[in-house]
Amino acid sequence: MSTRPWWQRALRGAGIAGGVAGAAYAAERAVVAGVRRKPDPDAGRELTPPNDSARLIPSHDGGSIYTISRGEGPVVLFAHGVTLNVRLWFKQFEELPERGLRVVAFDSRGHGESECGTSGHSVENLGEDIKAVIEALDLRDVTVVGHSMGGVAAQALAINHPKFAAKRVRGLVLMSTLAKTHISGSRRLRCAIERVAEGRLDAGGLFTQPNFGFLLARIGFGRDPQPSHVELTRQMIASCHRAQSSPAISALLGLDLTEELPNIALPTLVMSGSADLIAPPSESRRIAELVPGARLEVFKSAGHMLMFERPDEVNDLITDFARDPGVRGAARRWWPRRRPRPGPGQRRRRAGGRTRAASVA
Repeated sequence: MSTRPWWQRALRGAGIAGGVAGAAYAAERAVVAGVRRKPDPDAGRELTPPNDSARLIPSHDGGSIYTISRGEGPVVLFAHGVTLNVRLWFKQFEELPERGLRVVAFDSRGHGESECGTSGHSVENLGEDIKAVIEALDLRDVTVVGHSMGGVAAQALAINHPKFAAKRVRGLVLMSTLAKTHISGSRRLRCAIERVAEGRLDAGGLFTQPNFGFLLARIGFGRDPQPSHVELTRQMIASCHRAQSSPAISALLGLDLTEELPNIALPTLVMSGSADLIAPPSESRRIAELVPGARLEVFKSAGHMLMFERPDEVNDLITDFARDPGVRGAARRWWPRRRPRPGPGQRRRRAGGRTRAASVA
């Protein structure tokens, strides 16, 4: 047993703990700085979707749903993931109207500018809110694009309102999403998810910290994300109030739509990133196998945020699908990793961003 006074032992312990904390803080700053130094064409831009009109519409249970739209032509309706908002689609709002499409997006209940209704958060309400947007804006022949939780919303619409969907919806694009939630086998991770869902851990509060929040947001991306896109993701999550994010996440924990997927009768395109840690490609494969005639596109080395990581390829797929959802290619295929543009003095390589490689195993 040490003969040193208690206060010397305490100071020594504090010094060790402080050294470890300091090293972790320095490592965090170094990792974040490394990402932020990468070339970024969107640096300094205001990453907000341009729009022709914005409108609040009522939800079925007394809440309000914020919508924006731009362009004319066949309609593409975008539904975002949990804790995000309409800013997620700025790339699509910039590009797709120039291709002759009308784009519409909305903030999910309790997210962004939308107010949650009296019945709160549930998978059923996700589908109800898409239905409310389509009805209020009188949209027809709509291509519904759902990312993550928005993909669950699109599935819920097709499953719970099949006659309405058959009349109004042209097809579904399910991006980086799932039909069944698996609680991780890791006890620590499972406890953390449960604490967030029960409101005992303010996950959004962690994202308010510029460096640590940036590091957490980076988890949603695959290789070589643009710093501005990681930062935008951090900002969206940080802006989602804990009183809404916790029940929204909780509503997804018991998700299991697998038995109903074979009843979906709409043309369906499923997109996934091979490096998606949030909605793994195995989940997209499950959806594509269960929905009759569904087509699966997998982007090699991409993560959860396909609309940021592969905007050109994603926009091409959405455009083609919105114009003719019956177009069929290979049932499942890989999109190769996007190659970096050659710098000054470097030999220009043949572009491979649109080349289709081998089928998914």
